[in-house]
Amino acid sequence: MIFQLEETRKEVVNTVKDIPDHLFNEKETEFSWSVAQVLDHLLKTELEITRAIAYMLTLPEQDHLPDKPLALTLDRTQKRTAPDTISPSTETIEKQDILASLSKSRNQLLQLIDSIPSEKDLTTSRFKHPFFKELSLKQWIEFIGYHEKRHLAQIIDIKQNITNESV
Repeated sequence: MIFQLEETRKEVVNTVKDIPDHLFNEKETEFSWSVAQVLDHLLKTELEITRAIAYMLTLPEQDHLPDKPLALTLDRTQKRTAPDTISPSTETIEKQDILASLSKSRNQLLQLIDSIPSEKDLTTSRFKHPFFKELSLKQWIEFIGYHEKRHLAQIIDIKQNITNESV
């Protein structure tokens, strides 16, 4: 689980690191997101999920929650609207600043995950999800990787269109 999170994050960083600064906030259309905005959304999402995980750890155990099909997250033909709390900023975002913030948020998440006792059943704590209705603590952690993979594909598309090159 942690390996997948780390590998996906490396892919995201490697994909954006060579985007020129002057194109980092470039949008394909007025209705689309820039690479900077996608990263801002990933940051806000990770911070929200980290808070949700911390909260779930304070709740009493419930019945086992069966796994939901998280792979559906990767289907970009199914459009989603981000809740206001995790919608990206419309301000200019500096690449180094957002990458540093993403690194910090990932470290906070990993520290929290590392603090979970090994005997804790991660399927007996749950929290609401806007698409899947409810996810277990285990699946919230897994969801982060799926969510980043979804947006990695979006970043690759944006990068190709703003730089006119194939990735």
